[in-house]
Amino acid sequence: MKTAREGRGLTQRELAETARIADKYLSRIELGMATPSVYVASRLAQALGVSLDALVVSSPKLADQELASVLRMLNALEPSEIERVRRILLEVLR
Repeated sequence: MKTAREGRGLTQRELAETARIADKYLSRIELGMATPSVYVASRLAQALGVSLDALVVSSPKLADQELASVLRMLNALEPSEIERVRRILLEVLR
């Protein structure tokens, strides 16, 4: 995200204002200390003039953090809850 922002000559404050988020939150996102929701990521992508896919694919650190977060949540579940999640995912992916 930082590379895309700097490539467009934007400061963190300018991008944050355009995307309607706090500049401190954007700083945390760029440092890998926060993971934006899909909604916020889409606003950032729009403000940068790139697709959401391009923004996420160009940010493997963000994808790794998101995956790690999901895995932590799954590890905390009971086996019956994991089965329920599996069924939900299968239904969503159909």
